[in-house]
Amino acid sequence: MLNKKIIAAALSAAVVLTACAEQAEDHEPATITVTEQDVKDNYIVMAHAAYADSLTTALTLQAKVDTLLAAPTVQNLDNAKEAYKLARVPYQQSEILRWDTDITINAGLDKDGGLNSVDEWEGQVNAWPLDEQAIDYVEGNENAGIINQKDGADITIDYLIAQNGVGGEANVTTGFHAIEFLLWGQDLNGTKAGAGERSVNDFQTDKSGKCSASNCDRRRDYLNVATQLLVDDLTAMTAEWTEQAANTKGTLANNFKTSADGIRYMLFAMKAMATDELASARMNEGLEGLDPEQEHDCFSDLSHVAIYYNLQSVRNAFYGSYQTIDGEQVTGASLADFINQQNPALFKQFDDALNAIEKNMLVVYNAGEQAEPIRFDQIIGQADDAPEKKAAFAAVYQLVELQSSFNSVEELLSLQALNLSGTGD
Repeated sequence: MLNKKIIAAALSAAVVLTACAEQAEDHEPATITVTEQDVKDNYIVMAHAAYADSLTTALTLQAKVDTLLAAPTVQNLDNAKEAYKLARVPYQQSEILRWDTDITINAGLDKDGGLNSVDEWEGQVNAWPLDEQAIDYVEGNENAGIINQKDGADITIDYLIAQNGVGGEANVTTGFHAIEFLLWGQDLNGTKAGAGERSVNDFQTDKSGKCSASNCDRRRDYLNVATQLLVDDLTAMTAEWTEQAANTKGTLANNFKTSADGIRYMLFAMKAMATDELASARMNEGLEGLDPEQEHDCFSDLSHVAIYYNLQSVRNAFYGSYQTIDGEQVTGASLADFINQQNPALFKQFDDALNAIEKNMLVVYNAGEQAEPIRFDQIIGQADDAPEKKAAFAAVYQLVELQSSFNSVEELLSLQALNLSGTGD
C-alpha cells in the first residue's frame, strides 16, 4: 500500500497545480442548506487527509534518507531532496490548522498523553527561522553546531527535542527545516541562481576515508534521527484527526467538532495565514527587504512550493475541498457554502479575490518549476518591473486586501476576534 502511495505522490505532483487552479473556478455553492456542524465535520475529514498525506510523504522521505545513508551517492542525495519537496506539498496545506490556541488552551487535551494543540506541536515540526550554526558547520565556522560538538552527547530524539530553541528561538534543531539544511547545506548564492550545495560525502562514514567534513557519523545520526522524529510527530497528529478520534473526547478533532467556536477558528486561521503569515512574513519581508534569508525554504530554494501550497490551505478551508496525493478530491460542506446561503455577494467577493490571487501565485510557482527556474530568492533580487516580481507583489497586496472581506464575514456571522498567537513558525 505504501509503495502505491509513493508512486502516486510522485505522479500527482505534476498535475496537482491544474486541479488546484480549477478548484475555485469550478466551485458551485451547495444547493442544499449546510449547517455549521456540516462544515466542521467536513473540515475534520480534510484535516485527516492532509495529515495522512503528510505522513505518507514523510515516510517516503525517510525511505530515501535510509537509502542515502546506506549508499551515499549523488543520485541518492538527489532522491532524498525530491522526497523532501514532495513532502512539502501536503504539509503546507495542513498549516491552516495551526492557529487553534483559543479553542485548545484551556481544554487540557494532553492530560491523557495526547497532543495539547496544533500550534504547540507545530513548533517541533516546522519552526522557522533556523540558525544553521545550531546544527552544523557554516561558512567561517567549521566547528559549529550539535554535529561538531567535541565529546557531544549522543544524537537521539530526546536530545534533539531538548535542544530545540535552547539559547534562542532560531536555534531550531528539529523538523522540516533542520532536515532541509542537512540535505542542502547553506545557500550562499544570495539572490542569484542556485540552492545549497552540500557534498554527498558529508554523509560518508568517518571510517570510509571519504568524509568531506568532520563528524560524518554524527551528521548521519542527526539526519536519521530528525527524519524519524518527523515521522513520529506526523503519526501522532494524523491519529488526532481520524473518524474515531473525532468521536473520542480529548482529541484535537473532537475538541474542534464540539467547540462552539469552530467556524470562528476556521475563519481566523484563514485570515492569519493569508494576511499575516503568507502576505507578510513569508513573502513581503523578503521582497521589500531584498533579503533572501527571509524566504521560507531558503536552503533548498523551494519557497515557491511552500507559499503556493500555503495559499491552497486558505482555499481548501474556504471551498471545503482538498486534493490528496492520490489525486482524489476530499470535499463536502464548506465555509463558502455557509457564507453564500447568507450573503451571495460576499461569497462572490471572496471567490473573485481568491481566483485573482491564485493567478498571481501560479506565476511565482511556475517560474520556480520551469526548465530554467526563477526561484523566489531570485525574484527578490529582480527589478520591480520583472513579471515574476510584479506577480509576487500583486499577490501580497491582494492577500492583504482580503482583510476587508474577512471583516465583512465577521460582521455577517457576529464573530469576535480570535487570539492569533501562533508561535510554531
